[in-house]
Amino acid sequence: MKKISSFKSVVSNYDYFLFDQWGVLHNGHKKFLEAEKCLEYLKKKNKKIILISNSANPSIQSEANLKKLGFSLKLFDYCVTSGQIALNNIDKDIYKNFGRKCYPIELSKHKIKYFDLDCTKNVERANFAMIADLKDGLSILDFAEHLDKISKYKLPLLCANPDYLVHNKNTLSMSGGTVAELYSDLGGTVFRYGKPYEPIYQDIFKKMKIKNRKKVLVIGDSLWHDIAGGKKMKLDSLWIKNGIHKSQLKKKDEIKQLLDNYSPKYAISDLKL
Repeated sequence: MKKISSFKSVVSNYDYFLFDQWGVLHNGHKKFLEAEKCLEYLKKKNKKIILISNSANPSIQSEANLKKLGFSLKLFDYCVTSGQIALNNIDKDIYKNFGRKCYPIELSKHKIKYFDLDCTKNVERANFAMIADLKDGLSILDFAEHLDKISKYKLPLLCANPDYLVHNKNTLSMSGGTVAELYSDLGGTVFRYGKPYEPIYQDIFKKMKIKNRKKVLVIGDSLWHDIAGGKKMKLDSLWIKNGIHKSQLKKKDEIKQLLDNYSPKYAISDLKL
């Protein structure tokens, strides 16, 4: 892993740049001005900018949020979310194979509406379960009863946001991916579409007509998702250190093990020119 102090130093090596959003471009409440300058610099160099998010919301809502934060929509060529890819695939992967009746796990009314879900609280009547973004302050223990129920009936679990954790207002909160990972470990069938899983990358390769993966750089703060996805898809990656793993940086053994596992090509403290 090569430590760099300027994003500019790696730009000439690549044509396509896959940016994580939360923790890299903004914190959910305000944009990072230095990161915005990096996008502007890439545009001047005629590079292709793709925003890739594990948000469970559809891409159009992600774009609306970026606009609300003050980003120009002209600063990127394509924006795609885990939720959008899940929405694109729910008919093929879930409805056709298992049925339409959904057992919702902490799903908001908003998620139920845009996924157009036919929900039931009776797990015996359900064909699949679904989890997405979670409200702050929940722990894995809050999901023990849900997991027991869906495990008993061997329901597949659709996870619209595979992130383990989210950094919100300087607090780390659990995300739906943690629950999905535990269910998978317990032997359950789980469908995940965002980083680090292949479907979201295949969508990008097709949309952007990417043929040469050596010309693609992944930029993200999560070793578990952004950097792991890059490694899985054989893409170079730039790890943003002061993001989701910030609290782990002083735990040398812990962070070394993660770096050994996921092998980012570059590392920088914060995204800046």
